[in-house]
Amino acid sequence: MYSILYVDDDQNLLAVNKILLEKTGAFSVTTLPSAKESLDRISSERFDAILSDYQMPEMDGIAFLKCVRARHGSLPFILFTGKGREEIAIEALNNGADFYIQKGPDMKGMLAELKHKLCHAIERRQTETALRESRQNQNDIINFLPDATFVIDTSGKIVAWNKAIEEMTGTSGADMIGKGDYQYALPFFGERRPLLIDFVHEEQLPTGSDYLYIERRGRNLHAEVIARRLDGCEGAYLWLTAGPLYDLEGHLTGAIESIRDMSEILKIRHDLARSREMNQEFANMMPVAVYEMDLSGNLTFTNSVALEWFGVTREDFEKKICIYDYIVPHDRERAARDIHRVLGGVKSVGQEYLLQRKDRSTYLGLIYASGIMDPESGKCLGLRGVIIDMTERKKIAQALHESEERLALAVKAGDIGTWDINLPCPRIVGLEDWYSRMLGYDTGSASLTLESGSSLLHKDDLSLVHAAFREHVNRKTPLFETEARVLCRDKTWKWVLVRGKVIEWDAGGNPARITGTVNDITGVRNARNFL
Repeated sequence: MYSILYVDDDQNLLAVNKILLEKTGAFSVTTLPSAKESLDRISSERFDAILSDYQMPEMDGIAFLKCVRARHGSLPFILFTGKGREEIAIEALNNGADFYIQKGPDMKGMLAELKHKLCHAIERRQTETALRESRQNQNDIINFLPDATFVIDTSGKIVAWNKAIEEMTGTSGADMIGKGDYQYALPFFGERRPLLIDFVHEEQLPTGSDYLYIERRGRNLHAEVIARRLDGCEGAYLWLTAGPLYDLEGHLTGAIESIRDMSEILKIRHDLARSREMNQEFANMMPVAVYEMDLSGNLTFTNSVALEWFGVTREDFEKKICIYDYIVPHDRERAARDIHRVLGGVKSVGQEYLLQRKDRSTYLGLIYASGIMDPESGKCLGLRGVIIDMTERKKIAQALHESEERLALAVKAGDIGTWDINLPCPRIVGLEDWYSRMLGYDTGSASLTLESGSSLLHKDDLSLVHAAFREHVNRKTPLFETEARVLCRDKTWKWVLVRGKVIEWDAGGNPARITGTVNDITGVRNARNFL
């Protein structure tokens, strides 16, 4: 039931029309005899519409209408008068009256017209109010959105321009609302041109170098674009989403576009791509195989050495390679146990496995690994490490072992002793066997030192040994070489030839390590003296 204020200086008409209007069941009618009194009542009580006579003392219907419009906005107002002059009707409508109804003798027809126009005026006002509230709510929601957002109607005019887009473009909503002709493109591209929002209702998608990506998903469009006008000459990297807007009855009312500045993401992507490129280049320079794998053993990264060693191509890698397929079957179970230990946090010390290439040829590899940890969750995501081809090392180690054995046999056969001294440590290393075998001393657990060795030299030869050493240390001779007598355990003397060479020097230019040989030349000296 609508609440009506009926104003008329004719008390009889007030009473009759009140009864007739309320009898329809659509209205609750309050009657007052003057416009001035009504203005006070309107300020304190809510009414859905005003029905007013024209000719009243102190203030006529037109003056009353003007006051209502000035104080109460669009409150429905119907001028109800016995005057039939056309100029009154025009003046009433020009000043905002919703309708003009003339009093007449046909009470039934007049009542029907009153009811119809009162209801129509009230419902129109309610619709307009609801529309304004809806638009305000829409604007509030759009302004609440963190992404830059704007809305256009079906004619292409801007009906919403939120705070975020004001901050992004530096253009206020007051300068944009109500504008058409692609005004919304100017802050982004410096020219009037269609944006993504203009293709929502089109089958054809926008083209051009500005768009890095574009896709239609259902009714909505998604795109990535470089807005040349934003962020100076570099432009801004934007993510866009545009879609249609409909009213409650499903009628198209316009379109909406949201914009997110992802320039920082683009920079991060660029830096990430560059970092990955640098990591790949650095890994490719390594002389060992570098790899990363997920928890299932699938390789997620390798350098070129790894591809070469396993005999696979980059295309093979892109198709997914499991590291277990490149370990010989009888070593896979052990490798799986070792991998799970590392995934569990056990430090890798390096394990040797027999590895196989794509062509099933094999080689021995030493694998080191460490966990790849997620910095946020702390969970292990996989492993990374290196693989060292032990084939050449094994050959070199075998050759070195054989060479050392041959040297040991040759030294023993020739009664030659080898020695090594790390200065300033006085310990002589490697001479124990010769010391025992040639001189008869039992070294036991005691260390042979420079002091104990020098004490066995003949006092007449000691200065010669020191002089030869100084000559070499001062770089005057390529070798430290001298002959001296050494006291044996049985108190006899043996002549020995001592040769040595400094092989390491410290930062101050002093000898840090010297190594050499010693051999018995007693027989040679005796023969020389005999001759």
